[in-house]
Amino acid sequence: MKTKAINRWVLPAITAGALGAIALPAQAGPWEFNPRLEAGYLYDDNYRLALPGGEQSVDGPVADAELELRTITQTGEFSFAPRVRATYFSGAEDLDSVDYYGRLNWERRGQRVFTRLRGDFSMQDVVNSELPTVDSGGGLGDPDLGDSGRVLVENRRQRLDVRPLMNIELSERRDLQFEAGYADVSYDELIDDAQVDYKVTDFSTALATQLSERHTLTARLRGARYDILFRDPSDGYGAELQWDRQTSAESRSYLRIGAQKLDILAANEFGILSQDSKTEVTGGAGISFLMGRNELFLDLSRNVGASSAGVLVARDQLRVRWTRAMTPRLSFLAGLRGSHDDQIDEASGISTFTERSYATGDVGLQWRWQEEFSLRVAYDYTWQEFRDAPEDATSSGAMVTVLYQPLQRRR
Repeated sequence: MKTKAINRWVLPAITAGALGAIALPAQAGPWEFNPRLEAGYLYDDNYRLALPGGEQSVDGPVADAELELRTITQTGEFSFAPRVRATYFSGAEDLDSVDYYGRLNWERRGQRVFTRLRGDFSMQDVVNSELPTVDSGGGLGDPDLGDSGRVLVENRRQRLDVRPLMNIELSERRDLQFEAGYADVSYDELIDDAQVDYKVTDFSTALATQLSERHTLTARLRGARYDILFRDPSDGYGAELQWDRQTSAESRSYLRIGAQKLDILAANEFGILSQDSKTEVTGGAGISFLMGRNELFLDLSRNVGASSAGVLVARDQLRVRWTRAMTPRLSFLAGLRGSHDDQIDEASGISTFTERSYATGDVGLQWRWQEEFSLRVAYDYTWQEFRDAPEDATSSGAMVTVLYQPLQRRR
């Protein structure tokens, strides 16, 4: 691991968590320590998702450890969760990795103003960053973008994402919301059309109107700047309308429709600068609920963003997670993730990016033999297609792990 990367990413992340804890008021409640430890064995017949003929199978132990530190004050809460994941593959040591993650959340509730700050940090192998699993990504209506799907060269990615939010209560039925975001993504080695550094800065303002006790209608304006290495920055701005329905803390659904216009400044193959404008439709629909023995998460979305391939893309994405408690101790697990990427500024001629389709799914069982301990067995299948590739790439894998996670009794 490079010292430069440690100084740039790990130390600021640890410092941010420490400063957040120090900044808590004296009336903060007792700290909660919520550990999650998972260890087991992993097998994959095409770990880098290479085309037929270039497959490389791996097998070996995997370990994943996270410790959430959380406290509640009279007006809010604070949590910081560092995480480490490591793999070891006998006979394929070049694919071994030790990945680092961190999550930070700070909230403050006033009489009329609610503020929140979220931060995410990761330093990981590109196999894990560019080939996301069904569990990767944000919550309902908040999918992730940026992966390119090309991981044939050993490399590592560092990502820092900071997102502040402020909600001002104007009346009993209307709220004014301000949200901003900053994402900085960089790689140890730059690889054209595969792993290219980029930064994204965005801002939105919204007016939320509560139509009834369960229904909310939100009108939102958005703006963003996409700064991709080796390219001139591009600006985007747009609007969207969103309907939300929340029946309980465990049940929520939404419907979103909008559009985003992008002003793209690019150089063609002769080095001549030109500005192009393009409008993309965006939107999403999804539901998340817990009902009886079933827990379901379903999210379908279309978004615009920067990609590590070095271009702006429009992504259509489907994410599904389903858990069914077959007995009080035995649960069935299933997940699916599918996405399709199209280049937005394809007429500029500055990239060899081609359309990409990607899908991964898994099924498994989890047996909780004690309150804190579980045995998990899972099988996964991944498929990827590039329009210019002669064949599709596929991989199959399996993992058996033991999970230690005490039940969290949040106050």
